[in-house]
Amino acid sequence: MVESLRQRLPALLGHPVTLALVLAFGVSGVVIALTGGAPFIAFSEMLLGGFTGSGLRATLGRSIPIVGMALAFSLCFRAGILNLGGEGQMLVGALAGTMTTILVPGPGLLVVPLALVVGAVVGGLWALLPALGQTELQVPLLITSLLLNYVARSLNSYLVRYPFGEEGAAFASTVAVPETARIPKIEMLGGGVSISLLFVLGLVVFLSYLFGRSIFGYETKMAGISGPFARYGGVDVRRHTLVIMAAAGAIGGLVGTHLVVGETFRYVDADMLSQTGFAWTGLMVALLAFNRPVPILVAGLFFAGLQIGGFAMERHTDVSWQLAEVIQALVIVAVVSRLAIRWRRDRLDRVGPATLRGESDVDQAHVGEV
Repeated sequence: MVESLRQRLPALLGHPVTLALVLAFGVSGVVIALTGGAPFIAFSEMLLGGFTGSGLRATLGRSIPIVGMALAFSLCFRAGILNLGGEGQMLVGALAGTMTTILVPGPGLLVVPLALVVGAVVGGLWALLPALGQTELQVPLLITSLLLNYVARSLNSYLVRYPFGEEGAAFASTVAVPETARIPKIEMLGGGVSISLLFVLGLVVFLSYLFGRSIFGYETKMAGISGPFARYGGVDVRRHTLVIMAAAGAIGGLVGTHLVVGETFRYVDADMLSQTGFAWTGLMVALLAFNRPVPILVAGLFFAGLQIGGFAMERHTDVSWQLAEVIQALVIVAVVSRLAIRWRRDRLDRVGPATLRGESDVDQAHVGEV
């Protein structure tokens, strides 16, 4: 085992993610030092605050929506689908699931699963809008999915302020989710972590099997590499796009339902829910983990720990919690830059510098025409 670890150590140290972490913490440490702070003390407070004691429970809880949204994005990215509508899918699913718990009477054993199903269905249907736009009307899914985030935010804001809003409330929100219809906590972890954590772990296992050992996963990989090639090989790319988008939207809707029914217990105006940034953090985690489920779980826990640890660091030092966001951004920039350089170098080896220059000239010409 020691010999195996010794052989893999050089590759591990040279991995893009490892180098990105070193660069991110190094640059952040220099910034802290230049502003008169103590980098080692700040980083130790961050790591201890995010990965020990009550901070660890908070990290586990915060990782649920981050990992969930990352898995939703990875499902699309593996199929070559540029879905940027995760936030909107999360928002509409959250409101639908919340209103289900408020409007449907009955024991929590029935209402909570129903709310999760409704949230998933509404999130999936919302995700089908840009998918159908691309498959039927050839409207780029990247653009429509992104723009629908703003539609979802405005629509939910109207619904929460008027037909579904609580009268006399100090801020726009629904009434509170009944106590009997709330997602329970895991008692073994001190009662501070939602049972949704088990669902996320199960989803990681399921997607690992789906991507690695199923025909559907292989077809997804083919479609992600080349849509025309997959179509020539017998894959129904249109149906595949619709199924993948519906599944990703359903996961987003489940995450949104969890955030309200399992955490805040009332749906506050959409702008406040979207400010959590869980959808976009999930997007970064998916990129960092190269769309692989188990690395997504690890990266999601790490990012959640950085965020929770950032608050602890601010309490015990003079360093702002926003340093955690700086570290996250630096990690992503470093990884993407490294991959872009590698991609260009590999392509240069295949087609030669003249071809790349020609492609660049063509791209610039098209930009000029626009």
